[in-house]
Amino acid sequence: MNYETFKASIVTSIQNYFGETANVSLHPILRNNNVLLDGLTIQDCSVNISPTIYLNYYYEDFLSGKPLAAILDDIIASYSEHLPKQDLDLSFFTDFKQIRHLVIYKLINYEQNQELLKDLPHFRFLDLAVVFCCFLSDTPHGAATILIQKQHLALWSISADALYELAKKNTPILLPYQLKRMEDIVKAICPDFSGVPKNAPAMYLLTNTEKLYGASAMLYPDILSRFADSIQSDLYLLPSSIHETLILPKNALCRIAEINQMIQDVNQSQVLKEETLSDHAYIFERSSKAIRL
Repeated sequence: MNYETFKASIVTSIQNYFGETANVSLHPILRNNNVLLDGLTIQDCSVNISPTIYLNYYYEDFLSGKPLAAILDDIIASYSEHLPKQDLDLSFFTDFKQIRHLVIYKLINYEQNQELLKDLPHFRFLDLAVVFCCFLSDTPHGAATILIQKQHLALWSISADALYELAKKNTPILLPYQLKRMEDIVKAICPDFSGVPKNAPAMYLLTNTEKLYGASAMLYPDILSRFADSIQSDLYLLPSSIHETLILPKNALCRIAEINQMIQDVNQSQVLKEETLSDHAYIFERSSKAIRL
């Protein structure tokens, strides 16, 4: 069964399951890094919002041998789990006074998101782009964000520059940074871990307490500067994903070509395309207190 037939079968089967109690539809959704996904929505008449279920990932399960009936059960279960119990009041999003303290920024790849960036207020940062979200910390399913588009700036009568100033203030407060040694993180997960070899360079993980768009923590004022001073070294910044950054002291004498190759290998084998930030390292210089390519 090819993908087009798979999608048609899913939509028909789900619609037959719910009958007239819901309207089932499928629509393309452009995600980060130009990833185009097929979003299935099951609009229940009882609530004004519905979760989006991406069929691309279920097709991968199908190709791996999972029966279509089991996939249908998984989709229905996921829908039931994430369906709000009552209407969600989104009117707050039209009043900027109610969300100005919730505006945050995140980093995405500039070249890979040309189509997406056409609709988003953004600023260049090296070969990346700073974009903006409304951060919601207490949804029924944990933290979530609403991507801010250019049309929202017109609605709120606010400039992109003003939005950036708010995000620079809010993001470190709403998403406090977290900086830990990788060795300590691994030990917490695997108590039997014996530790890295004595001659191995120390590696650190920079993210935020929510582990959500944590790569943007590299923009927080003085974080990298204070850390670089504490270990007396410039820093290699390895973009692990949009959610975190690995840090390696530059005095570890690693070759930048080898570091870049490692990043590319990890991106291809371990990181979802829509969560990839960059395929090369950056350098933080203590003398200039700046990040450069």
